[in-house]
Amino acid sequence: MSKKRNLFDIILNIIIVILSALVIYWLIQLIFGGSPSLSEFNFSMIILMVGFLFKIYREMGEMKIDSRYMSKGVKEGFKNIKDDISHIKSDMNLIKKKLKV
Repeated sequence: MSKKRNLFDIILNIIIVILSALVIYWLIQLIFGGSPSLSEFNFSMIILMVGFLFKIYREMGEMKIDSRYMSKGVKEGFKNIKDDISHIKSDMNLIKKKLKV
């Protein structure tokens, strides 16, 4: 599953880089009176923005999943600390009884 994500991220990054280069090239051509029409330029900008938004949405989803697992781990860690402290208290009470303090 991780390889699929990495492959998908690589493909998405390549598409974004190619579209970015194309948009910059067409923008330079438009500035100097070149061939692409304004509608082609606008369409490529829209596709580029959709690609960026898709990438950001995907990364935010991965961060949400990671934070969910991390919060479960933190809760378990605090539960373990609470259990350890209760064991220490019972051991201290046992020591006090043996020492008759």
